[in-house]
Amino acid sequence: MFWELLIQGVISRKNLLMSREQNKKYQQQEFLKLVNYCYHHSPYYRKIIQKFRIDIKNCKVENFPQLSKADLLTHFNEIITDKNVTREKIARFLEKSKDPTELLDNKYIVIHTSGSSGTVSYYIFSQPDFIKGINVATRGTGVRLRQKLAFVAATHGHFAGVTMSIFAKNFPLLYKDVLLLDINSPFDEIIKKLNFYKPTILSGYGFALRQLAQAQKSGRLKISPKLLQSGGEPLREDDKEYIKNIFNKPIINIYASSEHLYMGIGKDEYEGMYLMEDKLIFELHENYSLVTNLYNYTLPLIRYRMNDYLVPIKDSTHNMPFTKIKNIVGRNETVPFFINDEGMEDFISPHILGEFYVKDLSQFQIQITGKKSFIFKAHLEDKLSLMQKKKVVSKIHIELGKILNEKKMSKVSFKIKLVDQFVVNPKTGKFSLILK
Repeated sequence: MFWELLIQGVISRKNLLMSREQNKKYQQQEFLKLVNYCYHHSPYYRKIIQKFRIDIKNCKVENFPQLSKADLLTHFNEIITDKNVTREKIARFLEKSKDPTELLDNKYIVIHTSGSSGTVSYYIFSQPDFIKGINVATRGTGVRLRQKLAFVAATHGHFAGVTMSIFAKNFPLLYKDVLLLDINSPFDEIIKKLNFYKPTILSGYGFALRQLAQAQKSGRLKISPKLLQSGGEPLREDDKEYIKNIFNKPIINIYASSEHLYMGIGKDEYEGMYLMEDKLIFELHENYSLVTNLYNYTLPLIRYRMNDYLVPIKDSTHNMPFTKIKNIVGRNETVPFFINDEGMEDFISPHILGEFYVKDLSQFQIQITGKKSFIFKAHLEDKLSLMQKKKVVSKIHIELGKILNEKKMSKVSFKIKLVDQFVVNPKTGKFSLILK
């Protein structure tokens, strides 16, 4: 694996030397390879190619229809190129496994998320393809030897961020050590562990970094990282400036997802964020984006629709031969604050809720009803009997209790409400995972 990481790292650096025109040709070559593979190994895409009479030797990405998350869930077993892996098999695996290092069939990396849509979905990568997706990481940080990385995020499960961070351990020359801190731990415990560990690279969600910067300012946190990384959610400009000023160090803004891993990298000197267009093809629209993954041959995603709105801007710095966008992507979720068992206010990261998983729970939404209460609205799989639904509700209750107990919020109460549809934001018409 180390040598594969090294080889892909060299390819990643080499691709930065391409011109914009060369990158477009490279994209097309990689796309045709993917289409040819899909035709021979994916029943879903073979049907699409035949239905739309697509020439697999000369086609363009726009010849294919869009693929929504609903389409992916409906046709998952036809899209995937390994007939021995099914959506049901992945669901059973995730029900038992919470260790992000554990592989499905000792072969595949599995990632799940509900994201901001509240709809539970699965993504799967072969190890070589996963490496292709993460090898661009050093484009923002440069080559820094023997660093101590601290990652503050959701870590107890098969999530994208923790899985990518764990892979950093395969770069012993770059990373001396990697500390994983679960964002659902009591915040005081996170601060104590960081003070003891003294990371040289501090990485985490933008909101978590803001909270850590406030702790650093107050003197509770006492660390001197050389570099900061924000990812998993949009990094607001005011938060970025606050974090930079407190730590007096540069901050790299990472755009990543469960579907496509590293998607973009932003830095001050870039005056924006570059999309990783040697790995992905982006089609930017006003309120959404279509993304074609060029390297995942296990679960091919062609023109996959994402509710991230990316705004292209003029490139005056020319650091990379790719499209540049404004730094803020996607949308922020409400952060719920509750009173913990010690009478202090603490938060539960939206990512902990966004990564919540119970088998046969298909979609959910959280409604905050007070400082010590909330309602968990759940939509279950339609095929379930009444008895099966009761078992799922019981499991949801247990898993929510674990989250609250871990955060020392055992006195926060909640109700589980089964619903057929969910409330959308009346102003935007969009779904919100967390409602006040």
